[in-house]
Amino acid sequence: MSEVDSVVSRVAGQTRTWMALDAGQRADILNSCRKGVYAVAEDWARQSCAAKGIPFDSPAGGEEWFLGPAIVLRHLRLYRDTLLRGGGIPESKLKPFSKHADYSSCGWSAQVFPQEAWDFALFPGVTAEVRGATGTKPTSTLGPGGCAAILGAGNVNSIAPLDFLYQMLKENRVVVMKMNPVNAYMRQILEEAFAPLVAAGFLGFVDGGADVGAELVAHERIDAVHITGSEHSFRAVVSNPEVRSKVITAELGSVTPILVVPGAWSKSMVKYQAGQIAGMMAVNGAFNCNTPKVLITSRLWPRRELFLEELRKAFAALPLRKAWYPGSPERWSKFVREYSGNAAPHQTDELPMCLLADVPPDAKELALSEEAFCPVLAECAIDAEDEESFLQRAVDFANGSIAGTLSCNILASPSTSKAAVETAIDRLNFGTISVNTWAALGFALASTPWGAFPGHTLDDPSSGMGVVHNTFLLDDPIKTVLRAKFKAPRKNVWTPGFKRLRTLSERLVDYEYQPSFARVLRLVPGAYLS
Repeated sequence: MSEVDSVVSRVAGQTRTWMALDAGQRADILNSCRKGVYAVAEDWARQSCAAKGIPFDSPAGGEEWFLGPAIVLRHLRLYRDTLLRGGGIPESKLKPFSKHADYSSCGWSAQVFPQEAWDFALFPGVTAEVRGATGTKPTSTLGPGGCAAILGAGNVNSIAPLDFLYQMLKENRVVVMKMNPVNAYMRQILEEAFAPLVAAGFLGFVDGGADVGAELVAHERIDAVHITGSEHSFRAVVSNPEVRSKVITAELGSVTPILVVPGAWSKSMVKYQAGQIAGMMAVNGAFNCNTPKVLITSRLWPRRELFLEELRKAFAALPLRKAWYPGSPERWSKFVREYSGNAAPHQTDELPMCLLADVPPDAKELALSEEAFCPVLAECAIDAEDEESFLQRAVDFANGSIAGTLSCNILASPSTSKAAVETAIDRLNFGTISVNTWAALGFALASTPWGAFPGHTLDDPSSGMGVVHNTFLLDDPIKTVLRAKFKAPRKNVWTPGFKRLRTLSERLVDYEYQPSFARVLRLVPGAYLS
């Protein structure tokens, strides 16, 4: 008997037991898992830093505390609270969706952030709403159950646990998790952190390459498959007719756009937003599905050249990061060679940030049709005489010429018409849309569903099907909308030069494990004085 067959048999045998647990029993298990994650948090961050070439005690080392245990602890806590509340979202946070003139596919809206007293302190000025499909209600129902196989991601170490928690708590399934070879070192940490689920047989782990993954997803006792990865990997998996008969969901990445709305930007505004974009690019070495990949600007904007100049300066000021994700030096060279014509294959284990300016706005262009997954950022300029015409054309361009529908960002100064921005939000076909903040917050906040815009298929998967996270367990979400002030009241955690990130992230782990006023106060020096 292979390891896959052994683990699947053990986990699938516990399907009925898991489905029979009530909300209180599941909440008790989550509390035990919270203790487990908290206990391994330092080892988790330390091993992640070592694998990615980040000095553990450096400010950048704080990323692995934040992207790993802090986010997972937040999800566990909010899932637990939803279970204890009986599911769903408080009625006071629900409202009918007010349709704009040219958009009619949303039926309801729910504010999912801020919800708690301390949310205002953690992310001041940030709000998040979820919009649901027309003809649906904001219900919160459990899935049909069964046994799921998950093919894990290798880039962010919270993705695997967040994927299996969603399958278990929303879809009602027991799970066999195949670790990605890139971060297979996380298996022991996750088995220890989630020991209550593993010991009960509700969760199991396997390691290996594509052959192990193929065996797992085709196993006769696997009812559902979830994949986080590339479209290439997805197509390989679903090419097996035995797999296509199962329930399949996926998150497959995207060429993430930023719509830079022309307007009355001061020089300080230009410099500030250039720095914010540089910070978004720097996080995790740019190996994120929500890392910006295409800037959409107006060729007629008087500030365009200054904006590109400030971006280059901000990129040049960033410390070099290790190219730890497999294939990234080759991809970097491929993209830079395509648009500069003189890039030799990169020879070091560090990759500089690169701005590829004035890429033709053609859907066939490499930078628009393929996710780089390395530190390059393309810029496409379109002709638009004013802010409203820019938003109209930029939305059409983002929807029609850029690969993927996972997330999208809008930068709009206070001079921009709010109505024009809202119309743009309505028309954008992306699962998460952020205004004046980074769409990656939609990944981190937990209460926000994370996934592609609905409508993709097995034969045309784009950024995938289905969602994850979504700690309110809402049915039928179609998009999340994040909003923030044009300039944040304090430094964002991705702001370049955030010197206290290591301290802040470690204290955030403490807070998410056991929120209290005292622990909020401990966050203040790191958040506001960095």
